[in-house]
Amino acid sequence: MTLNLDQQQRLNLIAMLDALECGGRREAFAVCRLQEKIDLSEAERDSIGWRKMRAQDGREFVLWNNNGSIQPKEYDLAQEDVNRICRAVDQYRVVLGRDRVWWEPLTAQLPPPVEGDGDKPEESSLNVKQL
Repeated sequence: MTLNLDQQQRLNLIAMLDALECGGRREAFAVCRLQEKIDLSEAERDSIGWRKMRAQDGREFVLWNNNGSIQPKEYDLAQEDVNRICRAVDQYRVVLGRDRVWWEPLTAQLPPPVEGDGDKPEESSLNVKQL
């Protein structure tokens, strides 16, 4: 599957993947590889003023200039990575109304959830293996 992601989608998706619970080290490594694949280059980070900050309570967060713009990038992703993205998006705890600018274009590219099943993507579109 091909996804076209702008910098807001990429950065927020990396954060969502950070919150994804992984079952074992292979899955954790696969999530890390996916994050590395969609991460911004140093030049892209510089162009939008990307920086990490640490709050007084020790939590780390990322800031960037929303006025900066990077051309969206096209990513050809394996079905397993699309499955991971769908799980991360569907399990993310809080999406705010102000997130619509990046959230809706991202989710419009993903397989639709099953009708009546909340936010669970269709198994047929995800090629889920039964164990």
